[in-house]
Amino acid sequence: MSDMPPGGSFAQSLGAFGAMLKIQESISTRFPNSRVPWKDTRIFLRAHTIESIRSTPLYGFMMRLFKEVGLGDMQLIGYAPMHYVFAVPSCPVCNIYPALHNQKVCVATTDALHRFFKEGLELECTVEETECIKDSGAVCKFKVSLQPISAYQILLDGDDRSILSGKRPPAMEHPELVSRAEILTIYKLLDQGKLSDVGEAYMQFAGSMPVKEKIFDPPWKTAEELKSITSKHNAFGAAFGEMALKVQSMPSPVTATAPAPSAPPLSSVSPPAPVPSTPSIQEQATKIKDEAKTAGSFAELIAKMKKQN
Repeated sequence: MSDMPPGGSFAQSLGAFGAMLKIQESISTRFPNSRVPWKDTRIFLRAHTIESIRSTPLYGFMMRLFKEVGLGDMQLIGYAPMHYVFAVPSCPVCNIYPALHNQKVCVATTDALHRFFKEGLELECTVEETECIKDSGAVCKFKVSLQPISAYQILLDGDDRSILSGKRPPAMEHPELVSRAEILTIYKLLDQGKLSDVGEAYMQFAGSMPVKEKIFDPPWKTAEELKSITSKHNAFGAAFGEMALKVQSMPSPVTATAPAPSAPPLSSVSPPAPVPSTPSIQEQATKIKDEAKTAGSFAELIAKMKKQN
């Protein structure tokens, strides 16, 4: 069976393949270096209006990233707890397929959203294209639905768990306590100030599970610092020199509890190897990675909860 779209020419099919390949290559290059620390994802999750979500650094980074890889000017247009609706007007993915009609074609955007939330934010989710320009839609719309247990793992910090245990965190002022209780209610962990059924199930099976949170800079920090350096210098040479020093001094991601590795004794140090060619600043910046994941414990939790039901 031919892969050529109905009504399309071979040249159109070849052009569509090349355009999509370019987008996929950009995603494969950029997304692995776009992991976000939990502390920033937590801010995103706790924002519970469209305006407050749009004001988070994570949202701004995500919108820039999707535009830069070729997926268009995405924007958040709908929100409910655990659910986000994104829209892409004048979708560039749709433009790749001029001969296709009466069907949803934005598989690349759907897959990219799933990959960003799952790999970049460590949030299990499902993603569905609910409306497409190629299927008579005004814009292309995508609904991201978070898996609750996965979201709770990142959303809740130690103070939240104390509140769910019926303990007021020490030194917490009343306004913050009220704000946190509101978020816990929105996420259905509290109901009228008391543990909900969902909250009881979570605390029973996951409240005491150890959480290892990775500590590292968000992917947008380096870009912001380099932009600031550039704006300070009139001469390109001075800006380049300071940017190189900045990139070279960036620490690697570590956990909050992991000790720094000790230096080897001088007697064990090998003779210096030949100096390789100096990589570009972009290549050095992309070394900031965090491949650690902690998904196993929550899979166990889900199994236990199913047994209880």
